[in-house]
Amino acid sequence: MTFACATPVESEADLEALERQSFAEAAAVRSTYEILERSARAHPDGVAISFLPTGEVEAEAVRITYRQLFARVTQAANMFHALGVGPKDAVSFLLPLLPQGHFTFWGACTAGIVNPINFLLSAENVADLMNAAGAKVVVALGPHPALDIWQKIEAIRDQVPSLEAVLTVGQPVEGEGIFDFDTLLAEQPADHLVSGRDIQSEDVAAYFHTGGTTGAPKLAQHLQRNHVYTAWASPRMYGLNEETRVINGLPLFHVAGPLNFGIAVLGAGGEIILPSPAGMRNPDIVANHWKLVEKYRPNFIGGIPTSLAAILNVPVGESDISSVSCCMTGGAPLPREMARSFEERFGVPIHEVYGMTECSGVIAITPTSRPRKPGYSGLRLPHERIEVRAMNSDGSVGHALAAGESGVVVISGPHVFAGYRSTEHNAGVFTDDGWLISGDLGHLDDEGFLAITGRAKDLIIRGGHNIDPSIIEQALNGHPAVEMCAAVGMPDAYAGELPVAYVTLNPGAAATAEELDDYLAERISERPAKPKAIFIVDQLPLTAIAKIFKPELRQDAARRVFSALLQPLSGDGFEVEVEVGHEKKRGMVATIKLAGGEEAGRPAAEAQVAEVFVDFAVPHDVIWK
Repeated sequence: MTFACATPVESEADLEALERQSFAEAAAVRSTYEILERSARAHPDGVAISFLPTGEVEAEAVRITYRQLFARVTQAANMFHALGVGPKDAVSFLLPLLPQGHFTFWGACTAGIVNPINFLLSAENVADLMNAAGAKVVVALGPHPALDIWQKIEAIRDQVPSLEAVLTVGQPVEGEGIFDFDTLLAEQPADHLVSGRDIQSEDVAAYFHTGGTTGAPKLAQHLQRNHVYTAWASPRMYGLNEETRVINGLPLFHVAGPLNFGIAVLGAGGEIILPSPAGMRNPDIVANHWKLVEKYRPNFIGGIPTSLAAILNVPVGESDISSVSCCMTGGAPLPREMARSFEERFGVPIHEVYGMTECSGVIAITPTSRPRKPGYSGLRLPHERIEVRAMNSDGSVGHALAAGESGVVVISGPHVFAGYRSTEHNAGVFTDDGWLISGDLGHLDDEGFLAITGRAKDLIIRGGHNIDPSIIEQALNGHPAVEMCAAVGMPDAYAGELPVAYVTLNPGAAATAEELDDYLAERISERPAKPKAIFIVDQLPLTAIAKIFKPELRQDAARRVFSALLQPLSGDGFEVEVEVGHEKKRGMVATIKLAGGEEAGRPAAEAQVAEVFVDFAVPHDVIWK
């Protein structure tokens, strides 16, 4: 018996019917290892993973059956056990999208606790995360011409006192305590767990890092129960089964990669297609997307909105894409115009997913049995509860609101995490009655569909007036020339913040900031929300999973303000350069680099800089070049 589902949920009534049986009774397993074992028994020769080594259409995929996958996961668990990993020990890993990543992920949380790390982070960030997890073993890509993962491991290895072994994937590396992953794996038995571990549903399975890369690392503790819930609930919303084939280009350090479109598919007996080690960051994968669809016949495609924006510019040509039944997207708000264009151009319906790391990747899903409801992310999942509550003036969460009223989204259910590993990060995370505070703003409609309108922390506060940036972004996304956009707050001496927008244009499209400003004037009725400025840029800063990285935009907006205010110094013969960054202790910091001018005039110049910053909460440093 697998978690396959032939008929997906369609309404609240269907959810209530599923809830007549408890989640524990319905799932009947306690761990992801049991899930993989059941799928291997049910479909031993079925394809679990198809790995595309490159983005070339002619290249053949590496096929891994369920029997082989379960054997490799068992071997990985035994390998980690042999290296001293117990139920409370962490295995960190930094790998691109490779089959060994799946062996590592599921094997590590079978032997102990898995800690997937974004390999694009700096060496310092990686060391911080490994120390926060107390990593005993790390699995990393060996020396590679295009990725500097190994250089980072070399640089930080001595900075992680708990680390006892390093396993390399790919090019072998010699050295004390360094082992070749594939060689060590092959030495382990594949038919049983040497440790004899009896995994419990409340055992910690994973430490996922979240909350950005600044400040003390935040590791979300996932229990085995959380992962089992995602594997059980998702098929009931998607209709996943043994006929399912999903292109999953999300990295394993992003919760949706191993969970939403990973164990959820594997638990249903479907097939995961890994589109090269670089996933959707591989330009060949994007350029050949529809040809690859024709070759591998997936019925589910998808990605975050920035990935869909890239695919939107790829013509189908003569490719047969009739196998695709839907496109799944989440991770960031979906621009309505992008969704409409995608569905009209390719004839593929889009189904949204709303989730977060702290909820094991899923909170609301648009069921595949229903058409997309523009502006809404989907319905709650079975055995989950979603409420929208008022935000009090002091920032705390208050009473539950009625359908249609906007507030802060809170969640309870089997997928809610066990809190952060460091208890200092748990302040304000849960309500007094135990619900998780998402930090997202939204509302529910009469059918129970959830709309997410923005992040509470992304609110632009103009003179005490809260502005949801999605008001600006949704309006701009309606312009035919706009490819992507983001609205953030720019520091202002009087109002505190003023809204500004950053925009990239579609290939071949033309528009000026003035034209976009006129376009918004007719579409934003809330006058304070109208952007003070619109900046057309070549590209927007993105995270490792291609989400728009707003902190960098806020820093750029601040740089523009301070550069303009300090321009008078140039008239006094000084060269002025402004940089704005982020520090762990001080937050956003402006660095003013001065050069030239008379030596005797330097104190006055510094005083002029200080006078500018009197009206701002941003600390500053002056450096003479």
